[in-house]
Amino acid sequence: MSQYDKLVRLKEFELDEKRRDAGSILSEINRLTEKKQSLDVSLKQEKDISSSSIEALGQYSNFASRVKKEREIVDGAIAEVEKAYAEANRLVNAAYQEVRKAEIIRDEAVKKEAEKRRREQQMEMDEVAQNIHRRKNTNACGIRRIYRGQHEGGF
Repeated sequence: MSQYDKLVRLKEFELDEKRRDAGSILSEINRLTEKKQSLDVSLKQEKDISSSSIEALGQYSNFASRVKKEREIVDGAIAEVEKAYAEANRLVNAAYQEVRKAEIIRDEAVKKEAEKRRREQQMEMDEVAQNIHRRKNTNACGIRRIYRGQHEGGF
């Protein structure tokens, strides 16, 4: 594993951590939203019960004001957590960009290494071809000398 692969793995790990953080914040938003819905359901149920009795109607106003205050608190908490979620999403996006940068760097390094190997192989093949060409020319010159010597000697 190259150093570039290790860098990509590190950046992917950091991205996963950011995603987990964002996921836990989103879970908190969902929990608070469910709590708000539960308050709405209990308020409706209490309203239905209080409509049947005058005594319950008197207690309903106290209950409704308490639920209203709780809803405001939950709404404030949801707003805060949504801000945190927006920040977590920004961090996830930044981490993703870092992963992409690391992948691009790794891919460029792999391409450079492959090009370097290709050039080295081409140089070796060129050298082999030159040696073959030299041997061929050397052998051809030696054969010509032998051939000329036989004709000049008067055979």
